[in-house]
Amino acid sequence: MQAHPPVTDSPFSIKVDRRGDAAVVSLAGSCTMDVAGKLGECVKGLASEELRLLVLELSALDFIESTGLGSIVAGYLRIRRHRGEIRMVSPPPPILHLLEITRLTQLFTIHKTVEDALS
Repeated sequence: MQAHPPVTDSPFSIKVDRRGDAAVVSLAGSCTMDVAGKLGECVKGLASEELRLLVLELSALDFIESTGLGSIVAGYLRIRRHRGEIRMVSPPPPILHLLEITRLTQLFTIHKTVEDALS
């Protein structure tokens, strides 16, 4: 179940901001099959570092397809091994809808701000 990519199809980018035993990963643009591997490497790599918390800031994410969602779930499974957690911040309405229909909102809490997610 995936939404169609936006007409603007902006390039995908990942920015990581480490904050003690947490990391904030800001995603922007369109996460298509071509670039989902980068997301997977980033999320699984950070999840393997035994972080307490991984926050995915999604406000600038235009699109994500199933491979990208699968990468996030793989990171979730890895971070749970050491009792870590993934939280999401500000998914745009189409991304939130996708998270809801795939029931991923049952795995990840959704927050309005990064500060809320970190607390």
